[in-house]
Amino acid sequence: MTRKFAAVASGIVLTGGLLAGSAGAAGAAQAATQTAPQVASDCPAGWFCVWEGQNYTGHMQKVAGSNPDLTRFSVFQSFKSWYNHGNSCDLRWYSETNYNGSNSLVFRGYRTTTSASHYIKSNTWVNCA
Repeated sequence: MTRKFAAVASGIVLTGGLLAGSAGAAGAAQAATQTAPQVASDCPAGWFCVWEGQNYTGHMQKVAGSNPDLTRFSVFQSFKSWYNHGNSCDLRWYSETNYNGSNSLVFRGYRTTTSASHYIKSNTWVNCA
């Protein structure tokens, strides 16, 4: 069962459907899938990564850039671990496509794992240094 994401990250409560975004056409964004990474550090610098399992296990999906629709990437629709390994930006996630619905920030460097499943449907990068 997919549940909306709720976690406290650096004093910010994330509510709604954590982290949504899809790779846009014309090379505006990139997304890739990887199988069975074992640690959050498997997420390359400059990317936001989610894993289908707890403790950074199972399929990993990563995304760079702003993405209006992440629904075509199944891992973004049910994940238990995530890491914002962005180089200089926070990630704003949205519970709906096209940057709509509930939204909040995942600060650069923030990572966590949980037993609950979460989803996001679009994302942007903000607060870039």
